[in-house]
Amino acid sequence: MNKLLIKNGTLLTMGGDRQPSKADLLVADGRIKRIDTAIGRGERPDVTIDASGMFVLPGLIFGHARLGFSLLRGQTDQILDDAERERTALRLVAGLSPEQVRCSAELGICQSIRSGVTTLFEGGSMRHTDQILQAARTLGFRLIGGRMLADRTPDWPEALRMSLREQMSDAQALAHDIASSDEDGLLRYAVSTTNPPFCTDECLTQAKALADAGGYPLKIVLTTDKSQVERMRRESGFQELASLETLGVLGENTFLVNPSFASELEQNVIRKAGARVVINVSTDLKLGRPLSRLPEFVRKGTPVLPGFDSPLYGGRMDAIRELTVLATAFRPQYGPQTMTPEQVLSMVTVDAAKALGMDEELGTLEPGKRADIVLVDPGRDVFAQPGAHTNAYCRLVYEASTSNIACTIINGKIVYRDGQVIGYDEEALIEQANAELVRILEKA
Repeated sequence: MNKLLIKNGTLLTMGGDRQPSKADLLVADGRIKRIDTAIGRGERPDVTIDASGMFVLPGLIFGHARLGFSLLRGQTDQILDDAERERTALRLVAGLSPEQVRCSAELGICQSIRSGVTTLFEGGSMRHTDQILQAARTLGFRLIGGRMLADRTPDWPEALRMSLREQMSDAQALAHDIASSDEDGLLRYAVSTTNPPFCTDECLTQAKALADAGGYPLKIVLTTDKSQVERMRRESGFQELASLETLGVLGENTFLVNPSFASELEQNVIRKAGARVVINVSTDLKLGRPLSRLPEFVRKGTPVLPGFDSPLYGGRMDAIRELTVLATAFRPQYGPQTMTPEQVLSMVTVDAAKALGMDEELGTLEPGKRADIVLVDPGRDVFAQPGAHTNAYCRLVYEASTSNIACTIINGKIVYRDGQVIGYDEEALIEQANAELVRILEKA
């Protein structure tokens, strides 16, 4: 029996009682075994962590990223035209080799782990998705993801175009691979599609059928180019959400990414269907896109997951910074009481777990649940001092930074501690990443 004892921490369980409490936490065989005020050495832990002065909270859960594109971070930053940015991104992605996708994914996972993320709902890749799954296995990371589907792509690079039959076969093979080889329960398959204008109705309905048959989440990325949205409505009357509703692909297992242009009526359609939404606020701000109407979705009771978006567009996969953005970005429009720190932290823990149907295993610190845990040490940051008598949620959301993450635990295993991803050579990874980027740009 592998035991880990965390002593003297300030626990934010994110369960029914949200008040911080001083307690010890015992992990055994990947699950939380016990929470008590004084757990003695009679339990004979293999590892003991003194968490004095630290916050102990559930691992953070984020709803969107493109791990396979991490090598390409910043490569479209100076392109201001949406269409040109998309063409450049597709050209770069089309040139990625399996080894480069693997390197990208490992880089993105290391960054996620360092910022306290223990579960990520990945956005899928058009090629070499198996390399992303293998990277998650290597690093002991909890990942939800699969192949991205798109079959109306005549202008895309040849390397990214496959028949729908080939794509569905690939998706089913990946799902089978996860089901047959995921002994630790860290991987979960998901069906993903790109923007509906790049998918035929058959593609969308087959994606929904596959998700329903396998009990998988279905992620659909909505269009964020305002001029494209307006042109489609003007020329053909096409409206994404109305089309998705008509096709019957909205449901409780559907996650809609970037609902930036959802009207009041469309928000009600999403809520009535029981669908979830995923927002990428930092990317919206960076690209000057309209902010998704997060407070309105929350008010209507629609489950919302924050995400990072693609590194090609969004930049840093920094969960702690994202919490600050979530808590502040909407206040000029909706008022200073919008998105409180406690509400924001709930969104990336217990609420995210519920939205993904994983709340029996994740999202709170409770005996019996999976031991996905983050230790945050605000004492490491001079900018967060003095901290005595400061509200714990405010301190985490407004003042903490990634440098305050002291330890990340996934499935009861320490994967990051004191500045090091455990059992992994990050220096070699960074060296490889820079060399691979040079090759990608030379080829492009």
